[in-house]
Amino acid sequence: MTIPDLVSIIIPCYNNETTVVETLASVVKQTYDPFEIILVDDGSNDKSVATAESYLLQNEHLKYIILHQKNQGPSKARNQGASQASGSYLFFIDADDRLHPDAISEFVLILKTDPAINIVYSQTEFFGAQEGVFILNDFKLPQFLYNNCIPISAMVRKDVFYAVGGFDENLRYQEDWELWIRIVKSYGGVYKIPTTLFYYRKRFDKSSLTDTRENNSVEETSRLYIYTKHFDFYKQYNLDIPRVFDFVEESNRLRKKYYGMWYKKLFYCIVKKKN
Repeated sequence: MTIPDLVSIIIPCYNNETTVVETLASVVKQTYDPFEIILVDDGSNDKSVATAESYLLQNEHLKYIILHQKNQGPSKARNQGASQASGSYLFFIDADDRLHPDAISEFVLILKTDPAINIVYSQTEFFGAQEGVFILNDFKLPQFLYNNCIPISAMVRKDVFYAVGGFDENLRYQEDWELWIRIVKSYGGVYKIPTTLFYYRKRFDKSSLTDTRENNSVEETSRLYIYTKHFDFYKQYNLDIPRVFDFVEESNRLRKKYYGMWYKKLFYCIVKKKN
């Protein structure tokens, strides 16, 4: 059952004992009503769940659900949360980030005002080990297909989320980008709120994915998977292999090491498919 105007706030949680209460507190302080909290424990081996439940129990007015699964990654956790959502809007936030008190109100206002909009995101700032603006470009095709500008903490219509099949559980990184691509491809309708409503934590131990991705092949593998999966869509915007290289050179966003890594692998992959 879907309840009109209800927002389902879905929080995947994996070993976030020290940060989950801060995230929940930012949700509880939202000026919007009604909303529900769906916390999905992704096989934590610390006291994340007990800490979260202790905090939630102090707020008797809250509607919340705590779900559990073996450690299977954020895509599976978010899909499980969405499967239990009663709201007409879904909002995803990780268990170490924060929201501005007016965030949900502002996101819902956009979706209710314009039925053609399906994804709403906002300006973002870092906090923790790093502060300042997290530069996210305004949504524009085909640039979006080259570099994601929509953070995981965006609001989406639940019926649209279900229609495209939710998160791809094969991905553990850039899974949000891949979901947004499917929504944009089938439905379009993206809006960026130019004020800061979402805060992304940079951890002091440098364990955030944005810190660790340079030390492994996660980003490389994810980009290869996404490009290959959506190759036909990329081709619609003339983003074949030569054009992708042009984007890399023009924008200077991708470090030189990727010229010989995921792009090379992608080239051989596409050639193999054609043969």
